[in-house]
Amino acid sequence: MNEKNCLSGVKEEAGFLDVLLVLAENIKLLMIWPLIVGLCAFGIAFVLPQTYQSISVLQADQATASLMTTTSVLDPVITTHDLAKGKTLEEARSHLKARILTAIGRGDKLLTLTVSADTAQNSQVLANALLQHTYLESRPKGSARTRLEAQLAEAKARLNNAQSAAAGLLKRLESSNSGANGGAEMARGYADLLNAAGAAQTQISILETQLEGVSDSQLIQPPSLPERASQPKKLLIAIGAALAAGMALLLFVVMQQAWRNAASNARAAEKVVRIRQFLGLQ
Repeated sequence: MNEKNCLSGVKEEAGFLDVLLVLAENIKLLMIWPLIVGLCAFGIAFVLPQTYQSISVLQADQATASLMTTTSVLDPVITTHDLAKGKTLEEARSHLKARILTAIGRGDKLLTLTVSADTAQNSQVLANALLQHTYLESRPKGSARTRLEAQLAEAKARLNNAQSAAAGLLKRLESSNSGANGGAEMARGYADLLNAAGAAQTQISILETQLEGVSDSQLIQPPSLPERASQPKKLLIAIGAALAAGMALLLFVVMQQAWRNAASNARAAEKVVRIRQFLGLQ
């Protein structure tokens, strides 16, 4: 048993040394060519089309994010900036939609809009255009707007009535000689009027927000003007190309050595011949 273990250990050590020998023999090949490929890829990355990203942040929900990629927002942007040149309208929509990225923060619930373009200025211009048309489309129209305006007028009337009644009651309280019960009743009435005025004011704020839709008032960070291109990532491309070339060369060297070892073995040589025959190499 000990002799078998020793023989097995010797074979494993010999195999490991063979691998190290192969790597040592081809060390220049495995180092120089991946470096050359990486440098070439780095140079090619400079001539690839560049992409710039303009980023803006606003207080809005998922409904607003979805609105940004609807045809009612995209089509005016396409028309205004002549983005359908050489394309059908459907192709222009798809192309523009692919350049728009929206994300809602998990913690702050803020909407981040990222717009990509071929230049820094174009990315910022497109982002601003998308925001402006989103503002317009977020405002209620037609009968919905008429209904909200009527509700707003009613709420304002209730506020004015409550404030007027509260002011009158306050004067009566200040000049009243009523007993304890009468004074307490007027005080409760005054408190009720203040609550009604507060509720009316809250409803007015909500209705005004709905009528206004999304606007610049909710914009926390306006569309940025990027200083550097986000794509292509030249260094990552170069490193990836160098690693891929190194792995390919390493695989080639190992397979070549394994093929040579097989050819020097009588049994393996017969299999090599058969493989070459099946592949039509003889």
